[in-house]
Parts: sequence; structure tokens; C-alpha cells
Amino acid sequence: MAEEQILLVEGEDDEHVVEHLYRKVHGAEPPFEIVNKMGYSKLLKGLPLDLKRSGLRTLGILADANDDLETRWRELVAAAEEEDVRLPDEPSPSGTLVEGDIRVGVWLMPNNVSTGELEDFARELVPCADRVWPLAEKYIAGIPEADRKFSAGKTSKANLYAWLASRKHPQRIGAAIGAGDLEVGTPLAKQFTQWLNDLFGD
Repeated sequence: MAEEQILLVEGEDDEHVVEHLYRKVHGAEPPFEIVNKMGYSKLLKGLPLDLKRSGLRTLGILADANDDLETRWRELVAAAEEEDVRLPDEPSPSGTLVEGDIRVGVWLMPNNVSTGELEDFARELVPCADRVWPLAEKYIAGIPEADRKFSAGKTSKANLYAWLASRKHPQRIGAAIGAGDLEVGTPLAKQFTQWLNDLFGD
């Protein structure tokens, strides 16, 4: 049952991406419940309690690496250890899986080895021969520093949303996956899908 298998995510966009990606690949609804924790700090703080959920068989954790993957990983390791769940010293490049009384999995966006966030993952789903992507990058790069409302660390996010704005039906990342604007057959998308399958499969 879905309540026995749970995927914790940071926010609504993460939730939509997982839902649309799973539907696109499998043609079915995810066999697990996606719980939006409304921010990384709440996800981290609530992790020990989530690990104690009654009847829980599988718990997945989806979080952004942001600017410091190592620190984020150490925080998750420490929170899991409060409930005697031992995560490895480093995240697995293919997505971490730990077997025990509860199967636990962790994926750090974008790819478990690089700093970044959901939008960096989505960038890898842009068709490789897409001719608009360089134009989106050029547009963002051409905005004078004094007029930019985003920090340098959010440039990749700005690039992605500039590209999404050029679609026939401009929409959020998850919907763009559902519409086929973002491809689910790229290496990173396949790797993430395989992690979900391994985590929530029998």
C-alpha cells in the first residue's frame, strides 16, 4: 500500500516532477506516497519521526545538494542515525539504497555527485539537439548585472525557466515532462527512474 512506501520531497516542484516522470515512463501512478515537506529544513528535522511511521516498509528521501553536497549528506546521515539507520559515508552516484527493517533510499539532486538542485536535473532532460537552449542561455547571460534579480548561483535555474517559456504551452518542469518537452530517455532520467524502481520495487 502507498502509505507503507513514502518518498519525502522538499517542495511542490519535486513532487510534480516525480509524478510526471513516473507516469511518462510507466504509464501508471506511482505505487508510493509522495510527501511534500515544504522545505529542506523541515524534511531534515522531521526525518527521525518519519522513520518511525507505523507500518512503514520503504522511505525515500529526495533533496537538493545545493551549494554543499558533503554538508547536506552529513546532515542526512546524522538525522537517520537517530533511528539507527546507517547511511554510507558518501552518497552512491546511482542513488543510495540501504536495506534493513526499513528500506531507505536517498537521491541528492541533481545527480548525487554534483552541487545543484532540481533545475540542474531538469537541464539534463532538455533534448541534446535543442536549438532554443543556447538562445535561452544567451538571453540570461545578456541581462546586465544591475538588472538581475537572481543570484549567480541561480543562473542555471534562470536558464531553464527561460527555455520553458519558449515552449508551445509554457509550464512547470513536471508538466513539461508530461508534455514531452523534457525527455525521460536521457541517461540521468533513466538513472533516477531506476533508483525509484529499485527503492520501491518488491
